[in-house]
Amino acid sequence: MTDEHDEHDDLSNFCCEELEDAVSSDPSASLVEHDSGLILINLGEREEDGETGVVLATIRFCPFCGTEIQTDEDVAAALGDVEIVE
Repeated sequence: MTDEHDEHDDLSNFCCEELEDAVSSDPSASLVEHDSGLILINLGEREEDGETGVVLATIRFCPFCGTEIQTDEDVAAALGDVEIVE
């Protein structure tokens, strides 16, 4: 495809319009699209050793329509790109 456009201009990356509208690259949003391609849910902030960070968790099914949006294999493949802090 020769058209240059933002990936969010195309619903093909999302199962439904509601998910497309809800997902953001902002880590403080409720649903976050990580650089790895994973869609994560924001569980809130956590403070440890005087530093505050956002707690994000993977989701497998769309919270709006129930479609499987990422498999366990998708998550496992992308986790190599994600920094996990415990």
